[in-house]
Amino acid sequence: MQKLFKRLVQDRCEIGALDGLKLFDTGPRRRLDGGWRRVGREETGVPAARSGPDEGERARVRLTVAAVAGRLGVAASTLRTWDRRYGLGPSTRTAGRHRRYNSDDVTRLETMRRLTREGVAPADAARVARGLDAADETVADHASDHPDDILDPLSMAAAAVEADERRLHRMVHRAVRQSDGLSTWQNLVRPALDLLEARDHGDQPGRDPVSALGAALLAALRAIAPDPGAEAPVMIHADLDHHLDAHVLAAELAGHRIGARVLRPARRKRAADSAAVAAAPHIQIAVLLGQPHDGAAVVDAMRASDRIAFVISLTGVASEYADLPRARTLAGAVHEIASLLADPAAVRPAGALG
Repeated sequence: MQKLFKRLVQDRCEIGALDGLKLFDTGPRRRLDGGWRRVGREETGVPAARSGPDEGERARVRLTVAAVAGRLGVAASTLRTWDRRYGLGPSTRTAGRHRRYNSDDVTRLETMRRLTREGVAPADAARVARGLDAADETVADHASDHPDDILDPLSMAAAAVEADERRLHRMVHRAVRQSDGLSTWQNLVRPALDLLEARDHGDQPGRDPVSALGAALLAALRAIAPDPGAEAPVMIHADLDHHLDAHVLAAELAGHRIGARVLRPARRKRAADSAAVAAAPHIQIAVLLGQPHDGAAVVDAMRASDRIAFVISLTGVASEYADLPRARTLAGAVHEIASLLADPAAVRPAGALG
């Protein structure tokens, strides 16, 4: 019981010191006949205290995680998350190596708490709390190692919903470095997108979790895939639903030293433009991914010049494409395309190859 009381007194004193409150009378006393009485400051020559804590008192404030969490009205786990993700943690340690928050730390956390309650994204609120501008957060930091970031679809989806773009980019960059673009897409990003697309409520203005996650993936792919040049031998035509698949395929081909470019999906038919792109002499293979607009025009252009049109489809292909080489997966497509480019005699192979 005595230990519990001492601990209670310590926490109360910590909170009281932060607020400039005086919970216990510790002023000088003098023994007189009949007992002790408090001595006025004018009798001791000690100057009167100011209404709030001075710099020395502020520097001596040492609050535990539990004390700060209680003051802010948040869970202790939230404070640890803010420390791990945004660097808003205790700045001092006690003699026993226990971390303690000082008054400046708490001021930053109060700013973080206020801004997040007003709807500011946690990453942006943390920058304000630390006195930083967005320009201070460099792209290089996205690729830095943060082993505490959990790499799973749910965590990626959560970062996208929170508009925590810094953390989102960092997670995707790390995943791509640890495995590759295709594995990251199949095991993390695509499942995270499925979670986001299954949400049944709207987003705040300016927030689009699906686009944010897609942008993070594209940035990570740019970091690993070299520029294929203007005359890449492979052109990938995809529909809107498979646009990211197309970029993943292009990056995977780049890893096999095969240059590929992605034709931006058309929102309306533009047969003449698509056929003109396919007719460029440097293009050896045109890949159809999904059901892109003007796919038939691209196939006709490739057939007319006796070059290869390649189809990637999980659900089978239309009868007019039955004679084209095809694959059911992106991984299978990479190997088949590499084999076709290595074999000039395979310009017009028949039947399914993957």
